[in-house]
Amino acid sequence: MQYIPEYLGEVKQHWHVTFARQKKISVYSKRILARVIDQIREDDYQLRNFYQLHIAAILEGTDVDATTAYAKIKGALHELADVKWEFESIDHKEWYFRHLLDTTKEQRVGYKNGIITILLNPQLAPYLVKAAHDSRFPLYGYLNLKSWYSMRFFEMLAAWQDKGYWEVSVDDYRQYMDCWHEVDKRGQVVKDKLGKPVMRYPTTPLLIENTIEGALKELTDTDFEFAFIPVYETGRLTKGRKKIIRFRFELKKKNPLTAVPDAWLQDYATSDIIQQLRDWQIMDGNITRYAPVLRREGTLVLLQAWERKRRSRHPITDKTNYCNAAFIRAGKQALEDAKQRNSAEKVEAEMLIMQAFMRNKLKADSLS
Repeated sequence: MQYIPEYLGEVKQHWHVTFARQKKISVYSKRILARVIDQIREDDYQLRNFYQLHIAAILEGTDVDATTAYAKIKGALHELADVKWEFESIDHKEWYFRHLLDTTKEQRVGYKNGIITILLNPQLAPYLVKAAHDSRFPLYGYLNLKSWYSMRFFEMLAAWQDKGYWEVSVDDYRQYMDCWHEVDKRGQVVKDKLGKPVMRYPTTPLLIENTIEGALKELTDTDFEFAFIPVYETGRLTKGRKKIIRFRFELKKKNPLTAVPDAWLQDYATSDIIQQLRDWQIMDGNITRYAPVLRREGTLVLLQAWERKRRSRHPITDKTNYCNAAFIRAGKQALEDAKQRNSAEKVEAEMLIMQAFMRNKLKADSLS
């Protein structure tokens, strides 16, 4: 590796990239691309000549073993080399292609000794470096997803998180999710025997079942957990079942607190802990959500465990993914423990009230 990658733990990309017509590719290809984009700094003015990452950064958290890892990465690089994004103007009067990778340079796209090397097409720089209109999403949650459709939802909903929902026509949704008309190598629409365009999941129920239902489950308990609401046609004069014409996806977590409050940073009791968590790449949104319930004691236990692992034979290779996942698990367990304590305390209080009531009743009966 010719340099040490630094990950911010956040993927930032232009809206034109998020809403480009992307072909469905493997999860491993999406992970490689996310890892590359995550290396682009806020103060960068151009793309690096090449980007590198270790294979462990892609496979950590998966059940892929060493014997099949090479095949997975080779397949992903084959896919990425063929990827091209189609950009289209809002009025649909202009469209153009951009290939994702640059394979024309002496420095080569490929894999060697556990190191993946990627050269991005320099023509994509306006969409990835200092993009005027970008969307951002956390890397740690993105890399945990197992489905390309879930990853696309993660990207789309991140772009609309300020609004709180994403509403889209069925036809546009199909194009974003690569379920529109299939085309041949010349870009011509493939038709069936009846002359109708061939589509993946041709009926709306099939489309919902295969692209939305899985994402609903995978994004549960994330910042982009959503509710799906089909929008039906109105004003239909003929009889029959109404047609679904639009999909509406409403985020369940509206405007989450993503920045650590200034008061926490100024408080002597919490400022040092927050700085340590940030050093381990814990996202601010997770700090604000789980640090209060973990308290100082619970947080120190995690920090000490990570420090021991850092000094072990098997150190943490990806702080962002590993530590955020561990922090979330511990936070959720602390929330569950708190609920159980509150429930037990409530039952105990009710029993004490009942016992006092019975004592007073017996005392009143004896006096009468």
